[in-house]
Amino acid sequence: MNIVADAEYKVLVTHLPVSGQNRSQWRALLLGFPDMVAEADSREQAITQLEGRLRDLLRHSEIMTLTAPPLTNSAAIDDEAVLRAQGWDDHGLFKNDPEALLMFEEIEEERNRHLVGGE
Repeated sequence: MNIVADAEYKVLVTHLPVSGQNRSQWRALLLGFPDMVAEADSREQAITQLEGRLRDLLRHSEIMTLTAPPLTNSAAIDDEAVLRAQGWDDHGLFKNDPEALLMFEEIEEERNRHLVGGE
């Protein structure tokens, strides 16, 4: 038996003045779902419209988790492949520097020490 609890979603609600007119509009955006947007003359209308869209989407959908193997065997990849996998096809000055990734990891570790919680 599957028992599913209600899920909570974060919504960005924005008050937008309409340029050239003496009125405003409200936009509700479901965070994490860029296509889930509603605009209306009032905040409540925008939220109600967004709730309806979300209900329609979820009525025909299921939420699941996929597990996939890593993209590459970490023992067999070089620094260049790591950078390409991270979206850095052209990393300029660090292109031929095998120590670049280590340096950036050290920078991140140092930066994290100054954050609340150290993470």
